[in-house]
Amino acid sequence: MKTKLSFKIIAALISISLAALLFSQGYWLKGLYDSTWMQINGNIEEAMRMADYKEIFIRIDELTQGETHGEISQSFTFSKEEDEETEKVGMMDTFAVHTDKNPFKNEDISKSLNEYLSLLTDLEGQIQQALHMKIDSLMPVNYNKYDSLLSIELKQHDIFVPHKLEVVQLVDSLPEVVMSIQSTDSVIATENWDKASQFNYPISTQSEQYYRLTLKTPFQLVFKQMAGILISSLLLVILILIAFIYLIHTILRQKTVEELKTDFTNNMTHELKTPISVAYAANDVLLNYDNNANEKQKKYLGIIREQLTQLSGLVEQILTLSVENRNTFRLKQESIPITDIIPPLIEQHKLKAGKPVNFTVNIPNNIAVFADRTHFYNMLGNLIDNAVKYSGDKPYCNISIQAETQTNGIRISVTDNGIGISEASLPHIFDKFYRVPSGNLHNVKGFGLGLYYVKDMMAKHGGSVSVKSQPGKGTTFTLHFKN
Repeated sequence: MKTKLSFKIIAALISISLAALLFSQGYWLKGLYDSTWMQINGNIEEAMRMADYKEIFIRIDELTQGETHGEISQSFTFSKEEDEETEKVGMMDTFAVHTDKNPFKNEDISKSLNEYLSLLTDLEGQIQQALHMKIDSLMPVNYNKYDSLLSIELKQHDIFVPHKLEVVQLVDSLPEVVMSIQSTDSVIATENWDKASQFNYPISTQSEQYYRLTLKTPFQLVFKQMAGILISSLLLVILILIAFIYLIHTILRQKTVEELKTDFTNNMTHELKTPISVAYAANDVLLNYDNNANEKQKKYLGIIREQLTQLSGLVEQILTLSVENRNTFRLKQESIPITDIIPPLIEQHKLKAGKPVNFTVNIPNNIAVFADRTHFYNMLGNLIDNAVKYSGDKPYCNISIQAETQTNGIRISVTDNGIGISEASLPHIFDKFYRVPSGNLHNVKGFGLGLYYVKDMMAKHGGSVSVKSQPGKGTTFTLHFKN
């Protein structure tokens, strides 16, 4: 149940992250597309303006080189409104010189500069239009030359798409095609231009004529410029999808492996309990009821009994850890007087310690915890067993067991005078299969499950376990049971 829930949460988080990534990537690409399209529009308009500008000066060169028209003088007049705008430009020049005395903010300066540049652009356009009207009165526009110049300008801006050019005249405010110019790309008029884009550029404001440039597939220009980014984005999305699929596959595989491992552990421990019990019983019979056994035989039988006891405890511990993760695991909690549990634990560990163990017990008779009896017994047993194991080379082991009632619950502590635990190992001692490094010494047996079991069981009881230790002085483990 927990595994399935975790998998669903992980899958949901990955899906949300992937969707957010794809959305942000799409939003960024949309913004890039819009900015690229605006840039291309600006390039097309600039190409049309420059082609018109160059066409005017070609005609000026032809007029100045000919003898028919004589000398050409160029003069331009502006209306009152234009003079006012010129005054504005002069004011802007004055403003630009005295910026150090200007009380305006930076954004005001930026705004004014933009207005200044806009005025210059408008002025340039007015000059070009005035020049256009003057030259047009002397020599007609060479539309074919303009088309040729436009093709060159478009290619200089990397615009290589079929196009056609038309001259449009406004008649009663309605556009009417005056001339259709054959493009340099030899575009056939019968081709499909449904998805084409049109761009207009005024020839002369006086004649109300303008060029109409039609590009057949201008959007391919955008995609061409964005080809590298689009390909890299597509590859990135594909890699993310592959990683996502692989991650899901790995999680499912790990889930299956974990289930198989759990089933194997359950079956193995159940199968081991029977032969261990039989061997323990047979050994007990030989040890206690065989009067013919000599001292050497009894010694070896005692060793066998000790090892069988240790093996049985290990199997029970593994079985408990395996069962606790199953859906069928339930705590059978009850009120347990602590003084009922401590005496048999003391006797048990005195017999199997292999060295003298001095117990100091300070537990009031009226203290009881609400816990599962079996697991509570195993938790205290693990702490005492841990204290004996890590007593070091000392000829004896002192263990103190204390319990007291607090406002938020009951605290039970087990203190020893062993070798202690280093600061580097303290954060890891409750990890599964973790054992405190002991150099080349291998006299301490175990698999690193005891303290993990204690922490896990205390969490299931709604409590916690803490540890304090000083290397060379000893360690104190404390169980905190909440009311």
